[in-house]
Amino acid sequence: MLPILFKLGPITIYSFGFFLTLAYLAATFILWHEGKRQGYNEEKLLDLSVISLIAALVGGRIYYVLINWPQFADEPGSIFAFWQGGLAYYGALFGVLIAGSYFIKRWKWAFFQIADIGSLGAAAALVLGKIGTFLAAMDFGKQTTLPWAVNFPGLVGARHPVQLYEATSYFIIFIVLYLLYFRNLASPNMKSGKIFFGFLVSTSIVRGILEFFRASSVTIFSFPLATMVSLVVASLALVGLYYFQIRDLRNDVRAFLKGVLGLNSRILRKIRF
Repeated sequence: MLPILFKLGPITIYSFGFFLTLAYLAATFILWHEGKRQGYNEEKLLDLSVISLIAALVGGRIYYVLINWPQFADEPGSIFAFWQGGLAYYGALFGVLIAGSYFIKRWKWAFFQIADIGSLGAAAALVLGKIGTFLAAMDFGKQTTLPWAVNFPGLVGARHPVQLYEATSYFIIFIVLYLLYFRNLASPNMKSGKIFFGFLVSTSIVRGILEFFRASSVTIFSFPLATMVSLVVASLALVGLYYFQIRDLRNDVRAFLKGVLGLNSRILRKIRF
């Protein structure tokens, strides 16, 4: 592991902080560059980036503290010690969605178009962030005898490099979403939102599966909490993808009622939904 990248006199550059900064800059560049190309105000795009960063830190910290409350109960002041680590992915995600939605609506921007661009930035940020956690020996996996297992300082036994599993998965997701994004732009029937929902579904699946390889995982009835949340997020994203992108819900329900339940057209006309 390489928790300290290098030192410049009295200044110590830590790998985790360095890659988190790099992740933020990469996400900001993607949001700024592509947002500007789509005609959005550059200054507000940068404002949105800063807002998203703050929302991610606050949301991620709150969620982490809630699911790990016993370790903070005796020292509540440590809740504010961000530099000691302890951010939860879904808390950061929910924080960004809530804050981002508010300002996007306030500025009267197209939510799904910004969400598509933001998803590309988020995917790139996840790749870099996970590299940082690996180098800092944080968020490590369970013990294993697999040939690519890694020995982490201060831990007994070789373990799954689950951080690298995630980084690789997110990199693949980024490439696929990047290609789909520009393919969607070139389509005459372009409709924003596909990349956003694809990001939520794919990252949730990855997160849900890899949680079983993680050493320190909060569980409910022996089932990882993060996997439960992943299932909910992926399911809601699939519903959103269907509702906003794929089909006409009203006609589909009518077809279902008519075909499966055998309701005739007269009854269907009386049903309002």
